[in-house]
Amino acid sequence: MPTKTFFNLPKEKRIRILKAGKKEFSRVPFDKAIIANIAKDADIPRGSFYQYFSSLEDLFTYILEYMYGINKKKFNQYLEENNNDIYKALKERFANEIDKLSKEENRQFRINTLQILLQENKEYSKDFIDSIIEKKSTLDIEFFPDEIQKKNNFSKALDLIKMVGDNCVERYLMSEVSEEEIKNDYNNYIDFIQTSFDF
Repeated sequence: MPTKTFFNLPKEKRIRILKAGKKEFSRVPFDKAIIANIAKDADIPRGSFYQYFSSLEDLFTYILEYMYGINKKKFNQYLEENNNDIYKALKERFANEIDKLSKEENRQFRINTLQILLQENKEYSKDFIDSIIEKKSTLDIEFFPDEIQKKNNFSKALDLIKMVGDNCVERYLMSEVSEEEIKNDYNNYIDFIQTSFDF
């Protein structure tokens, strides 16, 4: 987690640091990231980095957590716009996610995040790996209203929805399919899931 000093910074400066971190983690794989580049892009003295974060792992984890919070808020908006129809909201969320991944920095950040999990020879802390696994998905049970979470078999349906989403994103990242094709595939999967789980 960031230090108290980081949270005491003006919001504009905090966002600037997070954007600089995301840019660096997109530019190169995590193990090649350089604090000096982040400091330069964020327009902060290099030495001040450690006043805000204990390590690059700490910054990376917080960026994922910050993005998770944004995704949760956006999904609530999709639910509101679609009269709490979770299937319509899921389709809209996925289409917007693919639109974001069409931008090179976002695409490379996601690829580099997945690569951390695949690097067996790197000695990352268990907490770091666990935090990536927990926050790498852009969808979570906490995103849904309590009354939906409590419905029979909802957790099973959500597991399927997450697997479908992860699979579709990975196929798109590997350039196996176009944006339109992957959006259509996802929508077809969601329609199929809806026939089995009606919430």
